[in-house]
Amino acid sequence: MNITTQDQGTDFDELLRHARECSHYFARLLDAEPQQQTWLRDHYRNVCDAEAITRWMAEFPASDEAGLATRLRNLRKRVMLVLILRDLGGLCGLSEVIQGMTALAEIAVRQAQEFTMRSLVAQFGQPMGSECGQSQELLVVGMGKLGGGELNASSDIDLIFVYPEDGDTNGSRTLSNHEFFSRLGRKLIALINDLTADGFVFRVDMRLRPYGDSGPLVMSFAALEEYLVAQGREWERYAWIKARVISPLACERRNDLEKLIQPFVFRKYLDFGAFDSMRKLHEQIRAEVARKDRHHNIKLGRGGIREIEFIAQ
Repeated sequence: MNITTQDQGTDFDELLRHARECSHYFARLLDAEPQQQTWLRDHYRNVCDAEAITRWMAEFPASDEAGLATRLRNLRKRVMLVLILRDLGGLCGLSEVIQGMTALAEIAVRQAQEFTMRSLVAQFGQPMGSECGQSQELLVVGMGKLGGGELNASSDIDLIFVYPEDGDTNGSRTLSNHEFFSRLGRKLIALINDLTADGFVFRVDMRLRPYGDSGPLVMSFAALEEYLVAQGREWERYAWIKARVISPLACERRNDLEKLIQPFVFRKYLDFGAFDSMRKLHEQIRAEVARKDRHHNIKLGRGGIREIEFIAQ
């Protein structure tokens, strides 16, 4: 069990009072679920990392889809309570907050994928590759702050779903791999994104996928490669810099996807056309800020978060 050294003599009641004053979410959650305060008192000294989050998750049983949705939402509440108290009380730094939120997202996605995969395989059999003849799996790619391991307490998560090969399932009720993984993706999103009586886990944004909202929810490696070669846009090169497979944890085809993406993101030669396209994209960003009069917006304005990220990429 990880315990910080600086907080051993800290008064919990004082920390609680301070967190309530600073965070309306924190106060509302404890008012709605007073039993969480007892749990928080026992756990606030723990470093909020992947090990702790996995341990806390085991305290919530889940035997069906509804149970899993409740389990993940209750887990989020506990992670948020611990991180808010520790952050506002000076018991942890920024790194623990972003690492804890990123770990929560990864664990939630893996739990949702594993549960949904088992359910669909029981109905339709295992998806098989038409070329290799081997079983196929969905690769969940984290983009943006999730891919970079930089989630904060209010972040949504940007995802892209890909799978290695087209083919069909081997069950008595057959589905194409594309339809199988499309169903898996929709259920995964619902388990994490949908608002229930217990809240939600994370807002899920799928707009970074090829063709955006108008594109298919999932894509094979071949279809993704064809898109990137023929239609990949300049901003997508920068977006894919942070791309990272977050689920499944042990992914055999991770390296194959990285090899597919690398020539698109990191060109062999960087010509003047590439620099010109960067300038045009930067001009478009500033024009959009001017059009919507967001010059002083901390994210979109000059010198803001988006511009810093653009320069770094």
